[in-house]
Amino acid sequence: MSEAGIEIFIATAGTLAITIAILFAERAYRYRRLKEKKHAGTMGFEYESAAGTE
Repeated sequence: MSEAGIEIFIATAGTLAITIAILFAERAYRYRRLKEKKHAGTMGFEYESAAGTE
């Protein structure tokens, strides 16, 4: 087997960093929309705010 160069590890770390940043940005957007009591559905799901449970 050939050894992987450092470029492979850098590319993998960069890809993971971008993916994690996108996931956290989506979560922040969803929480902000819920806080504003607006529709915050993603990927076909609809999230209801807990305002009526108080």
